[in-house]
Formats: sequence, structure tokens, C-alpha cells
Amino acid sequence: MLRLPANLLLPVTLLAALGWSASSVAQPKPNIEIKGGSEALRENIRHFLPLYEEACKTPPWRLRSLLRESEREITAAGQALGYYHLTFEHELTRTDDCWNMVITVTPGDPVLVQEVRIVINGDGVNDPAFQRIQEKPGIAKGDRLNHGQYETLKNRFTSLAANRGYFDGKFQHARVAVSLEQNSAVVELVYDTGPRYRIGNINIQQDILNDSFVQRYIEFKEGDYYSAEELLELKSMYNNSNFFSTATIAPDLHELEGESVPINISLEARKRYSYSVGAGVATDTGPRLLFGFEDRYISSRGHSLTADLSLSEVTSTFETAYNIPMTRPAYEHLKIYTGYERSNTDSSRSDLYKVGTSYTRFEDNDWLYTYALNYEREDSAVGSEDEQRTHLLIPSVSIFHTKTDGNPSYPRQGWNLLARLSGSPETLGSSVSFVQLYGRAKYIHPLGKGRLLLRAEAGMTEVDELTSLPASVRFFAGGDASVRGYDYESLGPKEDIEVDGEIVSEVVGGNNLLVTSIEYDYLVRPKWAIAAFYDQGNAGNDFDFDFARSVGLGVRWISPIGPVRIDVAKALDEGRGWALHLSMGPDL
Repeated sequence: MLRLPANLLLPVTLLAALGWSASSVAQPKPNIEIKGGSEALRENIRHFLPLYEEACKTPPWRLRSLLRESEREITAAGQALGYYHLTFEHELTRTDDCWNMVITVTPGDPVLVQEVRIVINGDGVNDPAFQRIQEKPGIAKGDRLNHGQYETLKNRFTSLAANRGYFDGKFQHARVAVSLEQNSAVVELVYDTGPRYRIGNINIQQDILNDSFVQRYIEFKEGDYYSAEELLELKSMYNNSNFFSTATIAPDLHELEGESVPINISLEARKRYSYSVGAGVATDTGPRLLFGFEDRYISSRGHSLTADLSLSEVTSTFETAYNIPMTRPAYEHLKIYTGYERSNTDSSRSDLYKVGTSYTRFEDNDWLYTYALNYEREDSAVGSEDEQRTHLLIPSVSIFHTKTDGNPSYPRQGWNLLARLSGSPETLGSSVSFVQLYGRAKYIHPLGKGRLLLRAEAGMTEVDELTSLPASVRFFAGGDASVRGYDYESLGPKEDIEVDGEIVSEVVGGNNLLVTSIEYDYLVRPKWAIAAFYDQGNAGNDFDFDFARSVGLGVRWISPIGPVRIDVAKALDEGRGWALHLSMGPDL
């Protein structure tokens, strides 16, 4: 018996498997060709034909039987699209290996819709949602009859009735009357919505939090008209609340009584404690470690505690916060926090301690408003300036909005906007008085297989002496999210100083900021894109900015949490060379 060496056994086995696979792929298949008519008609016939499932070895008697059945199916496929006068011919041929068929279709004149009659009875007769279907049914006089559109119209009635609480709704009359002599059809629908049910008892099953707190998420009450959209919105709010792992909300259709429907709500708790550990890297901050902790159930009223620590060579932060849901817990909350931030860049260094409170409210128009009051003590030095300690009491108000196409990892269209007004009055004990306005915007628009990304950042500060401002309040430019090609916070007004007998320019930051960017990225594979960009911007003490400019190319990997960006940028000013930038995170 022939024995193969062990090191040849696997390759031979693979070759045998590949040979078997290739032979199986190469097996002949029947060829069914459909000619004539529109592509939609031909595709509908293909969908109806049972012959497509047959193999080459199908015996002749079965093919003849299927041919007789196919005649009925082809006729039905034509009528479904309004071709009631369709004729066809088929030719069946055989080769040594398989059988083939050619079907030639002559559609004839289509049946056209002569009239659409829709009547609504019951409580829904004055419901704007049903009136919209009546006004725009999706079928119009003169259209070619399409039975699929007719079924879709019927489904719109039944779906709307279920979503808006017309649980007794039914068709009293529904038909399509076809006249072959006149080549016309009349669509007739009479729908009785019956009564619109109202919300009955709201039954909540949960042992997680105080019942009155859980009920504060519910924005409908007993006696209101039933709406499935409101139930879905409530389910979304519970699932996004960070308290509940699963929310089940459904009408109890077995207990309909007196034109009211009970609502059953079942909630399952998330784990009380949550821990998180993460790591990342960016050229602005270098390697970064992230640690997080959360206690979701400090009290039965939904109070929670969070603590977050971020460590990197350039910037490290720690913050702990006590969160209190307010009257509408899904839309507004109060936060009391304290924290520490250390920053050490080429242009400044800072140690900042803060304590504060903020009130956040998410409006019905999808804008997020935040009102905050911080006390900050900062020890900082910019450039060669002496280290100074400042005490600031900073009230602020900010607004934020994001709108996307629903794709969090790679939106092809959307925008966001952040605007913040803050200040610090000496009259309330601050070391310096200032008023600052800051804004940031981004816009994404589809362009071919890629996207156009526009970005802008601007700031303006009113203060008597810039040198009295701590480092955290001054504006700098440069870095991954600013003007690429330049180091992090390396751009801004400069001050000449003497070091070892030489004059050196140091960046000291500015009162104002303006940065803009235009970028285009193009998908080369489903998860990979290449990008080209142009950035410009700077910080300044007036509005006559000395813009620093850069151009570059980049690669994007579309990860589940957003693009991972690798950029190579060329600074066009100050005689600088190329710079590498690494960053990651969502685009909006």
C-alpha cells in the first residue's frame, strides 16, 4: 500500500477537496431564458415559475407536468402587474447534459385604473392619518393596475388601525373590478375603523426603583387615545435610561373593555455596578488609559454615581458625579460633580481643580441645553510666564444638536453644532473677569461613493489682560482635531523671550480662535476609505488671523465605534515638514 509522507498528506487532502468542490460547481444547470415585456414583468415571471428549482436530471414526465403548471403561473404573474391579455410561447430543448427553455412573452395592452373608490366609516372618518391614506392611496387614475400596490394599500389601513387603537377595524368591502372589454379596473375599498380605543389601566411590573419615579417616564395617561408610537417611544426611553436592561410594553388585547385597552409594562434591571477599562492612542495625547465606575442605584429615586479616570502623558482627568433625574427623567437631569485635570503641553501646563453643578434639558426639538456653575482653582503657566493661581466662578450655558442619517459608524449625511457662552465676574470673587463665546460645527454631505466633511471652530474672549487668564481659558490651535500638520496646541500668538542669549518665540495663546477644514473621504472597500483634506486656522488677539495651513492624505477604518483615522499632513507655513496624526471616534 502506498503511504504518503505526513508533510504531503494535508496538501493532497486540500487538493482533493478543491477538486471535488470545483467539479461540483461545474455541474450543468438548466438555462431558462425569458424574452419580451418589461424587466419587471420578466422578474415577476421568474419569481412565479416553479421550473427554476428543477435540476438537469428532472425526468421528462415531471417537466411536462411543471410546464402545464407554469402556464397558470405565467398568466398569474402577468395579471398581478395588470397584463390580463398576456400571451406567451415556450420552447423546451434538451442536450446530453441538461434541458433548456426559452419563454417568449407578449404582454398585450395593460389594464388601467379607471377609478379609485375609498370610503372610511367609524371613528376614523375624521382622523387625519386615515384621511392622508384616502387623499394619497398610492394608486391613481390612469395607472397600470398592480395588485401588489392594491395589497399594500390594504395593509396600510390595517397597520394604521392597529397602531392608532382601532382594534375593531375591518374591511366591509374590498375588491378590484376588472373589465377585460374596456381594459380598465375599478379599485373599491370600504373600511370601518370602529371605535378608537383609549388607554386603560397601566400595569407596571418591576422591583427596581420607586414606582412613582418609574411612572415619571410615562407621558400619556389613562383615558388618552391609544398610540403604538407612544408605546415605542416609552420603551426606547426605558431602554436608554441606564436603569433597565429590557423593557416590554404591550397592549393587552385580550382584556378590551368599554373601548379601553390595558397597557402592560415589564422592566428588568441592569446590574447595579458597572466597571469599564479602555485604552486608546492619539498623537495629541499619546497612549491613553480609561477607567470607569458607576453605581446605578444610589437611591430608589434613580440617583446614580459615576467616576471616570483618564490617564495620558499630555492630559489626565478625574471626575466623579452625582446624578439626579428631574421631573422628566428621560429629558432632564441635575449633576453635582468634582474633578481634577492636569495638562502639560509644549506651550502650557496646568493643574485645575473644580467643583460644580449642571442642569441639562433635552428639548422636544432635539436640542440639548446645559446650564452650569463651576468653581475652578487653577495653577497654570503659559510659555515662560510665571506660574499663577486663579480662582474662577464660571456660570455657563451651552446648546448642542446632532442630526444624522442613523449610521453611527459612518454617517453619509448629517451635522452637529455646539455653542457655549461662559464668563467669570470679579464681583463674585473671581480672580479675573471675562466673557467667552465658543462654537463648533461639523457638516457631512454625500458625494459619490464618499463624503464631503466640513468643520469649523471659533471662539472669542473679552478680557482686559490676556496674561491674567489661566491656560485652560485661553485659545490654542493645532493637532488632530484642529489644524493637522502642527503639534497639539502649538499655534497661537507668540511672545519673544531671551533664552541663553538667544531670542525664542513662545506660544502664549490668544483671546480668539478660528479654525476651518474641508475633507473628502472615499470608500475603497466596505470598511476602508481614503481621505484628502485642507486645514487652516489659528488663535489670535484680534480678528486679523495669521492662518496656519496644511494639506494631507489619510486612511480610515470604519470601526463599530466610528472611524479610526491615520493622517499624514504637510504644514504649509513655518517651514515645517510632514506630521503623522492618529485619532478615532465618531464623526458626529
